[in-house]
Amino acid sequence: MSLEEMPWEETHQARQERLLRQMRGNPRVAYMLLHGPVPHWVKVARQHRDQKAREARQAATDARTELTETEPQPTVRTRGRHRAPRRWWGWPANALGATLLLGLKTLGILGASPTPDMGSPT
Repeated sequence: MSLEEMPWEETHQARQERLLRQMRGNPRVAYMLLHGPVPHWVKVARQHRDQKAREARQAATDARTELTETEPQPTVRTRGRHRAPRRWWGWPANALGATLLLGLKTLGILGASPTPDMGSPT
């Protein structure tokens, strides 16, 4: 039955019944039939929540653009502190050890002793 065949206008109740017959098996329709339609305050609360979320996003966007306008952006990326820098105590310790070893070898070649000769106790 199409709308052209109907000689009268469909009432709200008749339209609702026709649509409910078409949507039989839909869980949302079953819930609505069981609990009734959604109250007006739910729709208003959803609109307020959406409006606050939009305002918060707009404020964040405004703050971000304000920061980018006032502060110059760095041209070179700085190295992040994702790990601690290496300690450089190893190089001086190796250099000192190599110097002392070279000095001992030099004294050994020259025949000098690094400690004064105290003589033997016997």
